This record gives sequence, C-alpha cells and structure tokens, in this order.
Amino acid sequence: MQRFFKSIDYVEHHIYDAISIHDIANASNYSTYHFSRIFKALVGDSPKEYLRKRRLTIAADRLIKEETRILDLALEFQFESQEAFTRAFKQLFDVTPGQFRKHADPFRLMYKDQFSPHMLSHLQNQLAMEPDIIERPALKTVGVARRYNEEDLELKVLWSAFRPFVNSIPNRVGKDAFGIYEEYEETEEGVGFTYICSVAVDSFDDIPEGMVGRTIAPQMYARFMHKGPVATLERTLKYVWGSWLPKSGYEYVAKPDFELYSDGFNDADPENILYIFIPIATEDRSAMGAPVKFSI
Repeated sequence: MQRFFKSIDYVEHHIYDAISIHDIANASNYSTYHFSRIFKALVGDSPKEYLRKRRLTIAADRLIKEETRILDLALEFQFESQEAFTRAFKQLFDVTPGQFRKHADPFRLMYKDQFSPHMLSHLQNQLAMEPDIIERPALKTVGVARRYNEEDLELKVLWSAFRPFVNSIPNRVGKDAFGIYEEYEETEEGVGFTYICSVAVDSFDDIPEGMVGRTIAPQMYARFMHKGPVATLERTLKYVWGSWLPKSGYEYVAKPDFELYSDGFNDADPENILYIFIPIATEDRSAMGAPVKFSI
C-alpha cells in the first residue's frame, strides 16, 4: 500500500504537469499494466480517469475562489482547449464552468477527493475472506481474445458473445471456462488489455479461425470465491488488492490472473459462484499460516 499511495502523491504533486499513466505507475514501481488493474480495483476509476477528475475538481474549486479565465484554467490543467475543458467539466458536474462559477455548489467538489488510506478502512477492518493457497499445473486454453481499454470491460457482453462457439472448440477438456487477463499494449495515451474467454484443451491442434491458444505456466495462486453476479465482482477485487494482499505476507507475481466459471454458471442466479486466481509467491512458505493445497 505504501507503494500504491506513492502514485497518489505523485498525481497530487504533478496535477498541473503533462504526465502519463506510465509516469504514475513508475512512482509505485509497478508495471503500467498491473498498476492499472490494481488501481481500478481499489479506486473505482482508471488512473487516467482519476487524474482527469482530480484536475476538474481542483479547477472547480479555483473557479469559485479566483478570477482566473476559464481558458487559462483549461490550459493549466492540460486540456487542449476551453471547449474540451468545458465538455469534460459538464460531463462530471452536470454544469458548465461558467454556470458553476455563477451558482457555485461546493458539494459537487466532493465528487473526487484525493484517494487516501482511510478510504480502505472498511476493507481492512470489516471484511474477512481467506483464500485457498493452491498450486496449479500448466493449463492450455483456447478462446476468443478481445481488446479493451482501461476504462471499460463488459464481462457479460464478452461471455455472451463467446458462449455460442464453445462447443465448436476441438480437444476440449472438462466443462470449466476461464477468463484470462492479459497485457496487450502500452502507449503514451493509455493502457490496452486483452481479456480471453476460453476453455481448457489438451492440444492446440485445429484451433478455430479467429481464436487463440494460450498456455498458463505452473504457478501458486490465491484462489478467492466470489458469490453473486459478475456486476459485483469489483467489490471482491477491491478486497483482494486493498485488504488481503497487503496483509497476507505473499507477493503478487506479474503473471496472468484469471477467473474460473464452472459449468452451468448463470449470472442471474445470486447463489452462483466463480473463482478468482491471483498469482502469488513467498520466500518462506513455512512461515505462512495457510496450508498450500494442490489443485488442477
């Protein structure tokens, strides 16, 4: 968490500077890819969205307290033009900068306070979810890869599109399905990811056109159980990153993490369960309280 909040401090100290997602990630010594995923899980916004909302919130405060021209504020906060600033401002606060200055509503400024440690206190003190620590052997999967950016990922849409093709995949093993998160591209504009809807196979022979094969190497994982619809998955992920991992004694490993959906998973059933696999490592397993289980 100390590493993570270094990135929050970096944003605050460079709120008026032209900084990139990579700069923010570097402040925490995470790769941009993994930092972006952790950040979104903890904060609820991508790093890019968080930076934009913080800038707009501070700009709104200055609109009330200063006589600075709107154009000057727009340029100070790294917007290309007054028009771009106005569009973003209205999208966040439902009023234009001029209207806000004329009829100031300070409660709107609470929209994006600086993210702070106390915002995670409910995770640290009120929730308790112990995962299984397991070893998984190598896994071959075949499925459909879809790119998404750091602001959006609609799991229900992706799985709905993949489901009709499941039975056409040769060499399938078992009935489980796997949602694999994978790095796709990093640019100065942002971070792109790949999410792969897939099933296990015993061979990469005859991969259907338009699909991809992936091998997940043997790895130790923390396996978390999520009960309920996919729409509430972010609550579990927030607990994983914000509470369990920092206190667990394990270290996160920069390898693919994934979700496991059992046969017959129905998102409309509140009793349904899916499993989240977070790759981890520790230098001294004997020091850990949780036993290491072995699982396929």
